[in-house]
Amino acid sequence: MLINNQTFFSFIYLTGLILGLYCKNDVQVLDTRPIVRVWPIEGDSVRFLYEGAELFSDHLFKIDKIPDILKGSHFLFSNVNDMKNLIPVAEGYLYVATPEPPHPKSKINELQNLEFISLGVSFITFYECEIINWQLFSRPVRFDRFRLENIELEGWILPFFIYDSLPSLTEKAQLLLEPELEYSIENRLWQGCPSIEITGKKMWAAWFSGGSREPDHGNYGIISTSSDNGKSWDDPTMVITHPDENVRVMDTQLWKDPLGRLWIMWVQNTGSKGFDGIWGTWGMYTENPENPNPKWSQPQRLCDGLTRNKPLVLSSGEWLLPSYDWIHYQSTIYLSDDHGATWRKQGGPVNEKIQNFYEHMCVELSDGRIWMLQRNIQQSFSKDKGKTWTDLEPLPGFNSANSRLYIGRLHSGNLILVFNDDEAKQRRNMTAYLSTDEGHSWPHKLVIDERDEVSYPELVQNDDGLIYLVYDRSRTGEKEILMAVFNENDVVAGKFQSGNALQKHLISKGLGKL
Repeated sequence: MLINNQTFFSFIYLTGLILGLYCKNDVQVLDTRPIVRVWPIEGDSVRFLYEGAELFSDHLFKIDKIPDILKGSHFLFSNVNDMKNLIPVAEGYLYVATPEPPHPKSKINELQNLEFISLGVSFITFYECEIINWQLFSRPVRFDRFRLENIELEGWILPFFIYDSLPSLTEKAQLLLEPELEYSIENRLWQGCPSIEITGKKMWAAWFSGGSREPDHGNYGIISTSSDNGKSWDDPTMVITHPDENVRVMDTQLWKDPLGRLWIMWVQNTGSKGFDGIWGTWGMYTENPENPNPKWSQPQRLCDGLTRNKPLVLSSGEWLLPSYDWIHYQSTIYLSDDHGATWRKQGGPVNEKIQNFYEHMCVELSDGRIWMLQRNIQQSFSKDKGKTWTDLEPLPGFNSANSRLYIGRLHSGNLILVFNDDEAKQRRNMTAYLSTDEGHSWPHKLVIDERDEVSYPELVQNDDGLIYLVYDRSRTGEKEILMAVFNENDVVAGKFQSGNALQKHLISKGLGKL
């Protein structure tokens, strides 16, 4: 049989590469570093890596023998020159490959500049007579405070990762109607981030605790109830916790919808040191909240992101749910036109790319616009039910701590705004402001609590006009959940003067010690 020189040398080259690959694989068999879990950007195509798989959509290269360390992994199937955007959702090692020199498209220098380390392992791709030797690199992906960095790779770089469902995305938390001793105040090392709601003669409060801090393994949601207008509380009445120890339950939120149903919402997240990036708001409701033993719906996942404020009911009857998009730094709004059965993403203003929890909240103004306020007293407006928004900008004349605020409309039609009104932008001097002209001016204010480490206000108003405001104080120190009671006249007067007014009233105090 006759063969030409090109075919012969291609055969020799291929044989050499395969033999070299096997030798290199012997070196890395003992490498047990876990491959990082990644969630793809919306629209990206993810494929499972198998021998003979085509690796690119525009170049028909197929992989021959897969290095042991990449077995079971996935890859982004895209044009070879496309930007590869990766969102890690758990710690691990990211593996990437690039052609070995002297291939003109090699990105070895770029990878080394990004602190990727060569593993001394390679594999080959082939298409007809074209054979390319790819060198494998890796780099650890670790939490930086709360966030795993987003990774962008451009050009002839092929990333490998694990793509599978997180338990926080697919598995619902459990509602414990008879919480055990481990959830009692004696065992709470910290607690904070409260919410409040009223259903008839029954008052509800919620917050979260568990583990040694936030975030931590063992975080769980607490539901507490009162039948005497908040003078005394059953703590806890219920607990929301997750059966998977890697999943935290966070930011428990209460809301009574226009149908009279009481919703409990919470955020599920995977990881102990930081956040998985996807988050996820879950919820359930009861149609008979005043019943001594309410019947609850099955928990359902409402949307991606982090919800930390009550939904808004528009004059059109639709509901808006604020849920922060951690991946895209977007203060996102979801809309429901079927009473919360389904939610679809509308839009939201985009923040600077810094680690923060913007915890946005909205009110509908008299001219039909939606007004959004969030941490640092930033504001944005929408004229189309949350699809498009103006750029975020500071609310003129206000200083605030980098902390959650509350904005809402009272029964009178006036607006109330509560935040840490402090020139040094510390979490102290929590203050309620009142506006009678749709937020153009705020002439009236009432200091709720002047002390340090007070944060996360939320309020509800009863049928008699009394305002019940909850907040936390010194989450890991005093571990207090507190309540203030006042009315609009108290805000106008600038002091707690009405007969039913209360200040710094204790709802719960954690007693656990490290």
